[in-house]
Amino acid sequence: MTTCRVFRPLYLWAAVVLTTTTIALAYVNEAISMALEAATPYVKEGFSVREDNWSGETEEGKPLLIRHQLFRGNEYWFWAGTSYEKQPVRVDVFDGNGKPVAIENFQRGYFAGARVLPDRTATYFVRVTVGNAQKKQKQTIDWGLVYGYR
Repeated sequence: MTTCRVFRPLYLWAAVVLTTTTIALAYVNEAISMALEAATPYVKEGFSVREDNWSGETEEGKPLLIRHQLFRGNEYWFWAGTSYEKQPVRVDVFDGNGKPVAIENFQRGYFAGARVLPDRTATYFVRVTVGNAQKKQKQTIDWGLVYGYR
């Protein structure tokens, strides 16, 4: 009985940690789901969505940079999503010199996308921005990014 009383706070602490972690992962998974939802019409056009994805939480308005190699001759779409309906999401793609290379962008509700036709095989940078950088009180927002090619 004494041993059980000693471990009871430990069990309670473990339950709280697991619950909190599960809730945080649920939002991130929802952000990936929103990004995949944005990809749906493009899959019908022949784009293959890769299993690679990036996700997490970030401060509202803080841009995130993801380095990724793109190959000349392929066409790419990058789709980002969030579970926060009223938060703007933006995706931009830049070459190694910081020059924008996206030939098409869109933003709709929970998600956004950018299309790229790289003129050379190289490392490019995908910038994802979620939320409004101008707000004084910023919150933490989940985000997810997936991509496809053809």
